[in-house]
Amino acid sequence: MNYFVENSSLEYYLALLSLVHLPKFEHLLSTLKKLAGQTAIYGLSSILGRFLNFFLTPLHTGVLSQDDYGINTDIYSLIAFMMVILTFGMETTFFRFFQQKKTEEDGRQIFNHTVFPVLGFSLLAIVLSLLFLPQVASLLKYEDHPEYPIYLVVIVAMDAISAVPFAKLRAQNRAIRFVSVRMAQILVFVALNFFFFWLCPLLLEHDIATSFVQSIYYPELGVAYIFIANIIGSGVMLLLLLPEFKALSFSLSWSLEKRYLAYAAPLVIAGLAGIANEMVDRQFIKYLMPNDSYRAELGVYGANYKIATFMMMFIQAFRFAAEPFFFAQSKDQDKRDIYARILKVFTIFQVIIFVGLVAYIDVVKIFIDEKYWIGLPLAPILIFANLLVGINLNLNIWYKLEDKTRFGAYITFLGLFFTVVCNLALIPIYGIMGAAIATVVSYAAMTIYAYYLNQKYFKTPYETGRILLYLAISVVLAYVCFEYTREQYLLNTAIVLGYIGLLALFEKKELKQLFQNV
Repeated sequence: MNYFVENSSLEYYLALLSLVHLPKFEHLLSTLKKLAGQTAIYGLSSILGRFLNFFLTPLHTGVLSQDDYGINTDIYSLIAFMMVILTFGMETTFFRFFQQKKTEEDGRQIFNHTVFPVLGFSLLAIVLSLLFLPQVASLLKYEDHPEYPIYLVVIVAMDAISAVPFAKLRAQNRAIRFVSVRMAQILVFVALNFFFFWLCPLLLEHDIATSFVQSIYYPELGVAYIFIANIIGSGVMLLLLLPEFKALSFSLSWSLEKRYLAYAAPLVIAGLAGIANEMVDRQFIKYLMPNDSYRAELGVYGANYKIATFMMMFIQAFRFAAEPFFFAQSKDQDKRDIYARILKVFTIFQVIIFVGLVAYIDVVKIFIDEKYWIGLPLAPILIFANLLVGINLNLNIWYKLEDKTRFGAYITFLGLFFTVVCNLALIPIYGIMGAAIATVVSYAAMTIYAYYLNQKYFKTPYETGRILLYLAISVVLAYVCFEYTREQYLLNTAIVLGYIGLLALFEKKELKQLFQNV
C-alpha cells in the first residue's frame, strides 16, 4: 500500500535504518538502504490497501449494524485460515528455490511446480463447498445465508491462485508491475464499496436515476456487497496477471513436486498455527459467547482491531521487502550483524508508532462509528500484540534460510497453545477483552521462544537488553497516555517527542557514526 514519502523524508528513513557500527560500514549501509528502498516500493500496495481499508471502516461501521459488521469480521477471519491452506506455502517455496535457479528453464519449472498445487487445492475447495453447502453453512452458523460460504471460498481461491505470480514479480524485481496490479485490485474494491454503500443509497434518497439504481442495487444484501466487491476486484487482478501464466506448462516432475511439497508442509502447519494465533479469537468469540450477542461482539472487536492497522501497515511493508532481501543476503559473511541491526532499528520504529497511536487514540477512534467505541480499551493491547508480530518476523527468518522450517511449527504451536488456553479461560469471563489479552499473551510466548531458538541455532547478536528497555518504556508511556492523559494532546505530544529524544540519546553513538560516514 502506500506511504507518500517526500525525498527528504525518505533520506531520513534511510538514515535511521543505517544506525550501525561495523567494520564494513559502507557495505552494511548500502544493504540497509537497499532494504529501505525495497520496503518503500513493495510496501506501496500493501500499505495503501490497508490504509484504504482503514478508511473504509467509517463507511462500513456507519452503515452496517454491529451484527452485520460482525459477519464481515467473521468471514475475513475464515478467509485468512483458508488462504494458508490453499496457497500451501508455495509463495515462500518459490522464493527459496528461485534463488537457486541456474537457467531460465529452471525458473519456469519452479513456477510450474509451485502454481499447480495451488490450482488443485483451489478447485477442490470450490467443488467441496458446493457439494456440501448445507453442512458447511450450518457448521459456520450461516444457515440463514448459505451464500456467504460460497463468497468465502471464491475469494480465497482467486487470491490464492495469484500468490505465486505475485511472488514471481517480487523475485524478478518487477516492482512497478507488482504495484500496478495490486493497486488495480484495491482501487476496484474500494470504488465498489463506495458505490454500493454510499452512492447508490444517496441516489435513491434524492430520487436520481432511480430505475437504474434499483436494477443493480438491493439494500437487503447489506454486508454481502463487501464480498461481492472483493470478488470483482480479485477478478480484475487475475485478468491483469494472465501474462504471468504464459510460462505455465503441464510438464511436471513428481520427484521435484514432492521436494517442494516437503519443504512447504511445515510452513503450512506453522502458517495455520500462526493464523490461528491471529484470527482464531474471532471464532472463540463466535462459539463461546451467546448466540444472540456474538455477532455484535465480533463487530465491536473487529472495528477496534482496525486501529492496529497502522502498526500492521509498517510490518506488512517491511515483510514484502524483507523476505527476498534476507534470502539474498544469506551468503553474506556479515549477515548476522545485518539482521541484528535491522531488528533494533525496526523495533525503534515500532515503539514510536505504538506510543504515538495510543497517545492520539481519541483522534484515531473517529474512524470507527461511535457505537463501537465501547471496545476502545482493546486497542492498545492489540496494537502491542501486532508490534510483537513484527519482532517475530525478524527473529524467525533464520530457519527459512537454513531450511529448518520445522522450527516455525514449534514456535507457532507454542503460541497456539497459549491462544487456545487463554481464549477458553478468558472469553467466558471477560468477553472480547479476554480475546485481546489472549492475543498478546500468545505473541509474547512466541517471541520469547523464537528468541531462544535463534540464539541456540543461529546466534544472531541482537542488542537484547536495549530492545527490551525500549519495549518496557513504550508500554509504560502508552499506559500513562491511555489511562491518565487521554485527550490532553499537548501533554501527549510532549510524551511522544520526549520518547523520541530519549531513543536518540540512547543511540547517540550510532548517530555519530552515521553522520561521520555520510
